[in-house]
Parts: sequence; C-alpha cells; structure tokens
Amino acid sequence: MADALPFAAVIYDCDGTLVDSELLNARCMVDMITADHGIHLDAVAVEAEFRGGKFADMCDTLSARHGIDLGADFATRYRAHSSAVFERELQVIPGVRAAIEAIGEPRCVASSGPPGKLATALRATGLADYFGDLVFSAYDIESWKPEPDLFLHAAKAMGVAPAQCAVIEDSDPGVEAARRAGMRVFGYDRRRTIGDHPDAALVRFTDFAELPRLLGRG
Repeated sequence: MADALPFAAVIYDCDGTLVDSELLNARCMVDMITADHGIHLDAVAVEAEFRGGKFADMCDTLSARHGIDLGADFATRYRAHSSAVFERELQVIPGVRAAIEAIGEPRCVASSGPPGKLATALRATGLADYFGDLVFSAYDIESWKPEPDLFLHAAKAMGVAPAQCAVIEDSDPGVEAARRAGMRVFGYDRRRTIGDHPDAALVRFTDFAELPRLLGRG
C-alpha cells in the first residue's frame, strides 16, 4: 500500500540504476568512433567521465578533444547500434525486480535517455510492465539532469508533491537534480562513483536488497 510508505511516490532513474547499461553505452560510443575515425578510446574511462550526463554534451566533448566530426547522422546510427546491443546483452541490476515489488506503487522512471532507448531497455529486461506509461524522458521536456525539471515533471504527472518523492539514482547529475527538485535521493553507489553532495538529502546503498528497508518497507 502506498500509504505505508514514508514517501508518496518513488522515481527511478534507468541507466545504471535499473539496468546495467552504462558501460554498454560507452562501449557503443567507443566502437563507433573507432570504426569511423580509427581512434581507440577506453570505454571504462568514457563511462566514468560522462555517467549520467547528456548524450549531446558527450559527443561535443569527444569531438573537440579528438578533433573529429562525428557527422549529422551519428546520433541516429548510435541509437540503432546501442539498441541492437541492448537487445542482446542488457541485464537488470541485481535485486531490482524484488526491490520494485517490495516497495510497491506509485512509481515511475525518469531518465535522461531518449524515449526509444528507454522503451528498448525496459522491454528487453522485462521491466516495462512495472511502469506502464509512467516513463519520462528528458527529451520530452528538453531539460536534462542536473536540472530539476524532469523530476518535477514526473512528480506532477503522478500528482505528488516533490517533497514526498524518493528518487533512486546512480550518478552525480541525478543526485544534484533531485536536490534541486527538493526530493530525497537514494544513491545506488556499488562502485563508489557518486561524489560528495553535502547539501543533498542523500542516502547511499550498494545492494538493492537494502532499498526496501531504507524506504520503510523492510
């Protein structure tokens, strides 16, 4: 029951939070730059630098750094490549299904990824039915984390005050977006990649088995 929660709604990030996609994303980027330009980048380093950020910013940074033009069709080709990789390889973060079921509703997804990518990720991992139409993309509102707009948009769509929302995140931009939205954030930090956020209402965890208890359901 939702009224048993100390929060009225739970907002989940997707990449790196629900699904183990961050390194796959970086690998797809590296593969394409290597194929197009013969430049060999470290996918682990790319993932670490751009985790949780805007795709266009990553493209602009890498283009400027390496003196290359990715081309007007790069994003389209990247999306097609990453979608095929997701279909073959994408996995749910361990413990996510059990945690979602234990925590209950209302819940939604709010991600910086484009709608098509989100749909593929949730469908390929069998998570789509948990969220239905409550999947919100930064591309729909043209505002990306760390801006708070996406989380505020999600809260409004669910009819819940921001202060009554818990955000589940794995990146610094996501934590900062939740802080700016006035929401408490639970940081999935299994790799210790979330930095210091002294002004955020941040609770870190490393195993989704912990999350129901942290949210008052365990």
